[in-house]
Amino acid sequence: MSKSDTINNHAQRVGMVANLIIFLGILGIILSILALTISESLAHRGYGARYSVIGASMIGLGYGIRFRNRYSLYVAIVLFLFLSCHFLFRIYAHQSPYLIMRALLCSWAAFKLIRSVSSLQLLIETDTYPDKHNRFMKYVTGQK
Repeated sequence: MSKSDTINNHAQRVGMVANLIIFLGILGIILSILALTISESLAHRGYGARYSVIGASMIGLGYGIRFRNRYSLYVAIVLFLFLSCHFLFRIYAHQSPYLIMRALLCSWAAFKLIRSVSSLQLLIETDTYPDKHNRFMKYVTGQK
């Protein structure tokens, strides 16, 4: 495996983690808007104005990771570890399968973020950006 393949693998890992965080942020904002407007059950599950702020923060952190900001990665790790602990505490208090799913999702995201720390450091050292050849950006810019 050549050095460029290794760097591409690391760039792909960081890009996928950034996309995951951005997706979770968008999902959180959509669920918060639904909770604020039409769904009382989502409001009881913890979505609302506060979670829309968390979702917007996730989107910002995801784009920070995409632009190789290591502090965005560290803050995202702390955020998802905090959310995991929060949902674990709520599982202890309420014992809901929905809370178990949210705790597992946040724990999985935190695990993926922690695994990408070394990859992001390598990208910074080699001055490489994640997702340089993103298929969605090619579609937006009209490249082939």
